[in-house]
Amino acid sequence: MIWQNAYRKIAEPGEHRALRLSNKLFSRRNILLGLFYLTLIITGYHCERHNLSKYNENLPPETSIFISTEKELNPTQSVQTISWDGRDPDGFVIGFYYTWEANPDSSDWIFTKAHSQTFSLKITGTDTVYTFQIKAMDDDSLCDPTPARQSFRIKNSAPRIWWNLDSRIPDTTYTVASFSWSAADLDGDSTIIHFEYSLDDTSHWFSISGSARSVTLKAADGLTEGNHCFYIRAVDIAGTRSSVIRMPDDPSQYWYVREPRGRYLLIDDHNSETATLGFPDKFYKSMLAELVGSYNYWNIEKLFPSSLAQFKETLKLFDCIIWYTDLVKVDDPHFIAAQVAIPEARNQGAKVMYLCQFNTGFGDLGDPLAFTPVDSLKKYYDRIFTPGVFKPDTTDFKSKFPNAPALPELKVSSNIFGAFAVTAKSGSINLYRYEDKNLTPRPLFVILGRNDNTGVYDFVFSGAPLHQLNGNNNLKEFFNIILNYVF
Repeated sequence: MIWQNAYRKIAEPGEHRALRLSNKLFSRRNILLGLFYLTLIITGYHCERHNLSKYNENLPPETSIFISTEKELNPTQSVQTISWDGRDPDGFVIGFYYTWEANPDSSDWIFTKAHSQTFSLKITGTDTVYTFQIKAMDDDSLCDPTPARQSFRIKNSAPRIWWNLDSRIPDTTYTVASFSWSAADLDGDSTIIHFEYSLDDTSHWFSISGSARSVTLKAADGLTEGNHCFYIRAVDIAGTRSSVIRMPDDPSQYWYVREPRGRYLLIDDHNSETATLGFPDKFYKSMLAELVGSYNYWNIEKLFPSSLAQFKETLKLFDCIIWYTDLVKVDDPHFIAAQVAIPEARNQGAKVMYLCQFNTGFGDLGDPLAFTPVDSLKKYYDRIFTPGVFKPDTTDFKSKFPNAPALPELKVSSNIFGAFAVTAKSGSINLYRYEDKNLTPRPLFVILGRNDNTGVYDFVFSGAPLHQLNGNNNLKEFFNIILNYVF
């Protein structure tokens, strides 16, 4: 054992050296073999590429369009959804070029990566033929030399037209009438180039813009006293017309046009005619007949037009408007119309008396009385009992209208159920205050407003129903002063 161990110690380094030498030779052999095989691969690859480029040139892709047989054979609508795809035998497709030009040049082709798209094709005649071409492009930027093609024979669709819900015409109007409608075309609403309308018959048509959706006719357009009806139709870019619609819808019906008589308009916006409420209709009609003679009466509780444009233009027919209402809510459509129509009428020189009451809670949001001489609402009176007194506030009135008679003292003739006191805007004149000895200053109810544009005093506002202030039988004196001295 001792000799064996001694021999092992002497021989071991040599064996290790041999082993290390063997490993080193083996590693070098592997490296050489690896380099040899790599050389073969590279050489083969280049040979293959050389052979491909020499004998198998890069092949172009093929393109396909997907359209159903029905759409391909029959005339279709002008809005088309088209799908397509491409296949490359020696690579892959990276995009497409398409065009609608029959004989395109390079600038007419549009690139896309999409495989489907919806197109709106412009109608230029009764029928129009369009040709769609598309070609795929591969990863070597080679395009299909024979683009896929598809022709579309587009059939023009006639436009449609129908009345809006707010286009109902009242049974009777003055020499203003407004109509509103909706229209559509399957080929695109922009293809509606104009509308044609006719008053009373269909032998003469008048044209208006295809973007219009309403029209207002006046006396100059043929609205004379008597029965009338209105026709309208749509016309598209190809000259195709819609069916004709009529107002009123019933072909046996007409609406009646009344020509204005005189410069005064009495607007009845009061829902009740009772002794408790002072017989408002009776008072205002008799008062105007006595003071001005000829006047026009318009009951908007029964004949309020659905069109705000018609309402505004009707008010502009008159020089003086007396509008009396019952209890008004802030969302009352008549009150909403007043906020727009009264300022426009005043700006054209009309004088206005707006006589109303407001319910509790009125004016909690916003400033609904911005169109009046009222600056703000004050105390709400649930009841103002007869024989309460409304005394004139004469100082400013006398200085502005020295030639006018003195304003009379007014007495409550029937109990007033609900009325707001107010404060006046700067430049307005206080006219009547309620005699309440417990309040200082006494609550104000009637104001004379001035037009900001002209400086003319042209607007009487009352937050209390004036027809219920005739306990002294002298209310007509007040109206005489306003109509004949102020207005």
